[in-house]
Amino acid sequence: MLTPAAALSAYYFAYFAYVGAYSPYITLYLKDIGMTAAQIGLLYSIPQVMRIFGPNAWGHLADSTGRPRAIVRIAACASLLGFAGMYLGTSFAWIFAVLVAMHFFTSAQMPLIEAVTLDQVRESPGHYGRIRVWGSVGFVIAVLGLGYLLDYLPVRTVLHVTTALLALVLLAALAMPAPRRVVTDAPRESLRGKLKLPAVRVFLAAGFLNAFAHAALYTFFSIYLDQNGYSKSAIGWMWTIGVLIEIIVFQCLPQLTKRFSLETLFFSTFVFCAIRFTLIAWAVEWWQVLVIAQLMHAFTFAIYHASAVALAGQLFGAGNQARGQAVYISLTFGLGGFAGAMISGGLWEIIGPSWTYMLSAAAGALGALLLWPGQRGAALHR
Repeated sequence: MLTPAAALSAYYFAYFAYVGAYSPYITLYLKDIGMTAAQIGLLYSIPQVMRIFGPNAWGHLADSTGRPRAIVRIAACASLLGFAGMYLGTSFAWIFAVLVAMHFFTSAQMPLIEAVTLDQVRESPGHYGRIRVWGSVGFVIAVLGLGYLLDYLPVRTVLHVTTALLALVLLAALAMPAPRRVVTDAPRESLRGKLKLPAVRVFLAAGFLNAFAHAALYTFFSIYLDQNGYSKSAIGWMWTIGVLIEIIVFQCLPQLTKRFSLETLFFSTFVFCAIRFTLIAWAVEWWQVLVIAQLMHAFTFAIYHASAVALAGQLFGAGNQARGQAVYISLTFGLGGFAGAMISGGLWEIIGPSWTYMLSAAAGALGALLLWPGQRGAALHR
């Protein structure tokens, strides 16, 4: 029997290995079967749409029943079965239906896992990174390995690898022991009351902008590099660079959280977000500059994610852990990611990639203004 920390680490590894195969390369498969940029943007936005509605329903169910492990297992099985439908057709309508079914269940998994992980590390929040880092390791192995495979094998290989990794997610879910305590043991607090707090609203608005900014990256970055002459393995390395620095940062989180407040770390990520997307917009022909931009993933994802998850746990309270994480994911990755994917998909062929990525940079700059140090302390502590 695995310890809770080891079981959660294994789950993060499997789940983000699946993400590493699906997110960077499914757009290449969709392009290969004849989808337009607008159709790709819509299909890629489906996970974000599902995150608007799914996590709240699953989070409420988990907090009500106190059985997050059973829900994760059911969702992992249904996700695998749903994705198998990709083999049965290539029409836009069919793929749309398949991805809706699949992502309704994938949307259930991460908020519940995050809530259980936060429960495990509640005395030492900085140790969250020690567990979460295995997700980054899984992502690196998948994104880099599949990138090399696609230099020699057809793009359809993306389907085979993704299916295998979803099966691995199911195995990890089946192996997971019960959490140390049910997250609903704490006294129930009013979620609606929490959402009225200025600190919560500022936090969620900033999270929306971060997800909006990154939507064009996740949807079109692989296509962007492919159109500019980068090989599939080079595309894999560009994704991998960001995750390698992410792994380092996760290992350093205990030291970072001791030296800097969560609010300061959260604010810094938006400054780097604006810089990163400006570099991506105008320096695609210089791989050295793109490497620098990808290294900024340390801030725009690793530090952002760790500080945001911890802030969500603090702001929503112990009695709303699963539902609080669900609301955070719904309004940020869900609503923000959907808006970003739809807008970037619509603008990609109209204003071009560079100006589309400048819109992402503008979203990062707006988030930094919202969290400007002069008002950040008051806003996030009210």
